[in-house]
Formats: sequence, C-alpha cells, structure tokens
Amino acid sequence: MSKAAEKMHKFSLFYYLLRAYEIFAFKRYYKHIQVIGRSNIPYGEKFIFAPNHQNALMDALAVLNSNKITTVFVARADIFKKKGLARLLHSFKMLPIYRMRDGASELSKNEEIFRQTANIINHRIPLCIMPEGNHGDKRRLRKLVKGIFRIAFKIQEEHGDKPGVKIVPVGIDYSNYEKFFQDILIIYGQPIEVYEYFNSYKENPAKGINDLRKRLAVEIRKLMIHIESDEYYDMYQDLRTIYNKRMRQKAGILGKGHYERFRADKQMVRMLDDKLQSNPKVIQALSLKVSTYMSELKYLNLRNWIFERSGFTSPRLFKKRIGLLLSFPFFLYGYINNYLPYTFPVKKIKNIKDRQFHSSFKFVLALILFPVFYALQTVLLGIFTGPVWIPWLYLLSLPITGYFALFWSVWYKRWKAGLKYRRMKKNRDESILNLEIHYREIMNEMDKLCDEYLKQTETKLENKKNVR
Repeated sequence: MSKAAEKMHKFSLFYYLLRAYEIFAFKRYYKHIQVIGRSNIPYGEKFIFAPNHQNALMDALAVLNSNKITTVFVARADIFKKKGLARLLHSFKMLPIYRMRDGASELSKNEEIFRQTANIINHRIPLCIMPEGNHGDKRRLRKLVKGIFRIAFKIQEEHGDKPGVKIVPVGIDYSNYEKFFQDILIIYGQPIEVYEYFNSYKENPAKGINDLRKRLAVEIRKLMIHIESDEYYDMYQDLRTIYNKRMRQKAGILGKGHYERFRADKQMVRMLDDKLQSNPKVIQALSLKVSTYMSELKYLNLRNWIFERSGFTSPRLFKKRIGLLLSFPFFLYGYINNYLPYTFPVKKIKNIKDRQFHSSFKFVLALILFPVFYALQTVLLGIFTGPVWIPWLYLLSLPITGYFALFWSVWYKRWKAGLKYRRMKKNRDESILNLEIHYREIMNEMDKLCDEYLKQTETKLENKKNVR
C-alpha cells in the first residue's frame, strides 16, 4: 500500500481545495439536486454507503456532494494500473478492489485493502462501495457482488455480535443520464446493522453474506426505479414520460419536483408489474400502442409534452416569438463566447462507446476547460483594451450569458415545436391527428389500469386495518 493510501484518512489541503471547486461545478452541472433522508446518515459512527450504480463517476460524486462529510471510495482495480493515475486516485481518496476478472493472483491484495478500509472506518470516515461492482445502462438493480459484504464483516469482526458497522443503502435517480443541466435525486435509506447477520456469518460465511446481500438488495430497490422486465423495459421507460403527470394526479401526489415524479413512477412500475403478472396480454397490447406512438413522435421530431399541453395557443406563440427576438443578441453573445468549452466535450464523447461514461467525461472536461478558456479569453481581451474594469466585467458576463444561451436554445426548440404542432393541427395533417388518437388511447388505457390498481391498493389497506 502506498504512503498516499495509508494517509487517506488524514487532512489534505489539495483534496479540500479540489473538492470545493468540484462541488461548485457539480451544483451548476445539474439543474436541481434533491436529497431525501439525509437524517438517516449515522454521522460519527462506522458505516458504508451502498448506492445503485448506473452513471459511472457521477454516482460517486452524487454521494460525495450530498452527505457533507469526507468519504473514501472503493473502485475497481483496473483503473489503478498506471502508477501516476493511481497516486492521483489515492489523492482523491479512492482505493482499489480486486475482482476475479483482474486475475486470481491479484485477489490476495484485497487483504491489504480490507486492512486499510478497517483503519479508515475506525477513524469514523465512511466508505462508499458500489455493491453492483460496475455500472449498468438499465434502471434496475443488478446482482450485488461480494466485495462490500466481505469488507463489512471484516470490520464487524472486532465487534462480534454487538453493534459495529452499518451499511447505508442509497438510491440515485437522474432525469437524464447524459444531458447537461438535468435533475438528480439522492435518497438515503435506513442503515442496516451488520451485527444482526454476524452470527450467521460465523457459522456459515456464504449464508451470512447471502442473507445480508438479499436484505441490502431489497432496501436499495425501495430507493430507486427498478424495472425488472426485459421484454417491456422500453415501454415502462416511455410511460414514465407519457403518464407521470396523470399518475401524480391520480395518486394524490402534490407537486412536480423530482421526488414527486419519482414516487409516481414507483407506483406506476408496481402497477404495471402487477398487471404483467395477472394479465400479460393487456401489457402486450399496451406495449404495441406505446411503441407505435413513440416511433411516430420520433419520425415527426416531436416530444410527448406537446400533446400533454396541447401545444401553445396562438397568442402565447406570438409572445414567445417576440421574447426570443428581443433576447437574441444576449443569446448570440453567450453562444459565441462559450462555444468552445460547451461543444468540445460533446464532440469528444462521441468516440466513447459506453454511454454511461458520457456524463462523467463531459463533467470532468468541463471542470478543466471552462476556467482555462475563460482565463485565456479574458487575458486576450485585457491585452487589447484599456480600462481594467472591462476584462473583469467580461469575465463575469461569460458564465451568466452562457447559461442564458443554454436556456434560450431550449425556449427556441419548444417554440419551434409548438409552432409546428399548431400548423399541422390547422392543416388537419393526418399524421398529427393519428398521433393524438394514439396518445388518447394510451392515456385511457393507463387510466383504467391506474383506477383498478389504486382501488385494489385501497382494499388491501382496509383489510389490513380490519385484521389489526
């Protein structure tokens, strides 16, 4: 173990300066960051964070930036192969964990990692371990690997069957994995006491690990969108877009924030799962309608919101057009001055096949590129201008107008889509009329399923109350 790894639990000025900058950037990379259940974090005790893993580095940053405490991360060993990179990762408070795919001879190195993690935990610094081992591209929890449980039981050994180390399940949900300025939701669940499974582990290590693994899997699934079906996965995902607003209304979920949308999606997934079990033909027919509707939307280059809102009225379209025209100079200024740092990461990721890495690469490149380009542009302006206040004012204007340019482009796309919808409606275009029919059919079918499901749920709750 390197000296950098041995001192991982100690104060590092480099780490805290880097973390401060990263937190600043992270809060601007995402539009809304919502944290639920932070009170469940057992600060001052020995514990391990166990989040679901679907978005590469961004998952680790989501945990790091939402718990307000120094956290050491355990990551797959293959990214530590180069010595220079390994030293850098250690300075970021990251440790390697070796898997069978790294070679059987490498697994023995985990003993040293276990010793180091126990040392970190004993200093009341939490670990974060992705229990799925690697990231996936589906909104579901995959099989949990054994590493986190071996570390947990290794630490628990010094406490025996008394309270010692806890595992805190974490659910992370993104409104979109890849796009910039999206929403992210982080939910911390109730801690799991490892000592409750220690006697079982001492008698039979395999059984103890499996029992704890099953428990953790159940707890994480509660905190994330878990779509079990492979065959109808796309339908579930599409309905999250199409029916979420109505689902919230039906279920009496007030508000339209990420957590409210998440709660409605959880109910809808359960509803579809129940119907898939009881009457798969209904889901099969619904899937065909949803697939046809989404294909036609894509062909016309429209989005579902246009039907959800019935487009825009003519006066509103006119007001939006005037607003866009008046604000166009500010958009152009922001677009030109932010063009290179905005577009370079987007172009660079096109060569990365694993789409779950796209957001991570864009974020890291943005961390580097924006301050570099802003500094260069400001210095160049300062060279060719006289008063000192001009380059300083210019520097201040760059991020503000950059954000404005981003919003303006969204407003423009929505106005253009609304205008297209109104024109097609006015001309009685057959394709738009068919789309509206398909949309209403899907909504009516989902309304029936939802009413039936909510009624059954109410009956079950009443029966439980009567039994008590």
